[in-house]
Amino acid sequence: MTTRTTADVLSTIAEDVADLASIAHALDNLTSELDLSGADQSKIRDLQRVDALFQHLDDIAVLLGNMSKLIGAGPDLNVQDLQDSVRLDYLKSRLSDAATTTEMSPDAGTVNLF
Repeated sequence: MTTRTTADVLSTIAEDVADLASIAHALDNLTSELDLSGADQSKIRDLQRVDALFQHLDDIAVLLGNMSKLIGAGPDLNVQDLQDSVRLDYLKSRLSDAATTTEMSPDAGTVNLF
């Protein structure tokens, strides 16, 4: 059975959430470049939620990072149990090894803009 400390897992998740926040930041920047003059106002309000998304992700990343420092090592967590709770292979690999430097593939998944 492979285990990792709670602090180590929290730190790893904090890094990943910070990466997701940077993606949300980029999406928010892209929305300012869109011509929304003919767009439905309700859809524009939905775009404003991207701003809230990156702010929440930023805060969650900081919170998880601070928790990992405050908890000490914390109890050991079974890596297999953690992996079994998620679907993404990238996240499974990050949970098994904090040193995994594989980045999320920018071409993963199918792009469907409309």
